[in-house]
Amino acid sequence: MNNEFQLLKAFDFSNAMPYLWVFKDSSSPAKFRSFYVQTENGLNQQLKTFVRTEITRITEHTPYSYIAQTNENSCLTLDPSTTNFSSLKTLVDRLETEHRINDSKDLKGATGYVVKFISNGVTVYAVKRSTSTWKTSYPTKYINMIFSNGELSGVADNNFSIEKNFDFYVINNTAFIANKRGFESSMRYREVYTQAFTQLQANPSFSNLFSDLAPIVEYVGNNSIQLRRMGVIEVKGLYNSPNFITNLIAVNASRGWGLNFDTASNTIVPCADTTRTILQVLLDHRLMSEITAKIYDVPDAIQV
Repeated sequence: MNNEFQLLKAFDFSNAMPYLWVFKDSSSPAKFRSFYVQTENGLNQQLKTFVRTEITRITEHTPYSYIAQTNENSCLTLDPSTTNFSSLKTLVDRLETEHRINDSKDLKGATGYVVKFISNGVTVYAVKRSTSTWKTSYPTKYINMIFSNGELSGVADNNFSIEKNFDFYVINNTAFIANKRGFESSMRYREVYTQAFTQLQANPSFSNLFSDLAPIVEYVGNNSIQLRRMGVIEVKGLYNSPNFITNLIAVNASRGWGLNFDTASNTIVPCADTTRTILQVLLDHRLMSEITAKIYDVPDAIQV
């Protein structure tokens, strides 16, 4: 992914041709509906100016995970073919003149928009979720626009607005995610980690850890943060380690974590008071400092 990152950083946005597509969710197998919006030269220049600023701001990247986060200069990397972007790409790669909108009503209620920047045979897809349909009157954070005569123009007044950043960028086979929440919302990525938890419950290696899985399921519920954590637990698979339960019983006794076990069945007995600790253990986020010998719960753990 380093090669794609360098390609993104070196991409010639100044001389690229931008093509703006808006998209809306669809219940059809296509997942989206998408419309091309003709843009005038002044707006095109504004798009190219702020995307250059945003790409310059991003200086580092790390792999995407359910609980990984970005900072002001970082992004997360992911194979876009594992997301709904593949469906969206098919739509925005169609011939623009055959899918051009003619009425401003087609802009309203959009899930988001994609700007395709094309230069020297290379395409960068820049994608942004619409936070509440189309914004109006945000002079510093947004480009105000008006749709007239079949074309979108940047104007001093406001009719529609595009925010001066993007949630994620796709070049070749890599997505670079600058705004994780925006990416997950527009690509409906919550479906992925919801399905992951369902699959995890059906996995005997996981479900057989517990005398009763119900307290875990109740604790997680539909909470997006907890669903993300369960996805990480599945990926890490710490519970598959040899002698996991035996080792956990020993550490629990020595550290006084308060977990309960059914020694006859060699399972964990979860309850409302212990479920959070159980998940921290399965995440491998209950760690001890070698300096202070204190135990800490951490939001994420990157091996060094």
